[in-house]
Amino acid sequence: MENRLRGSSDKVFSAREGLPDEVKRLYEAIAWHLEGADVLSNLDIDCIEMTAYAIYRMRQARQSLDQEGLLIQQGEKLVKNPAANIEKDYQKIFWQGCVQLGLSPVSRAKLSK
Repeated sequence: MENRLRGSSDKVFSAREGLPDEVKRLYEAIAWHLEGADVLSNLDIDCIEMTAYAIYRMRQARQSLDQEGLLIQQGEKLVKNPAANIEKDYQKIFWQGCVQLGLSPVSRAKLSK
């Protein structure tokens, strides 16, 4: 029954065309790490893609923070770098993807039951 609900998995292990190269690499790394668990199907493509994009955007925000710092000059005052909020927002999306895909130790434990 579970396999029937899961659907086919003929496309899930290859990233879709048109994604940025780094997102493709992240997508395929996530899929590769989960391949042995035999839990993925084509229904998971969007979730994996969303998680890969979240990692990609977090890294972009982190790079901006590393280069510009947490505080940036805006006019005559220092303000919080907007990249800090962007990183935080994408961390939430990333963790949601981790839970859905079984990428955290707790979610893997739940999947094994």
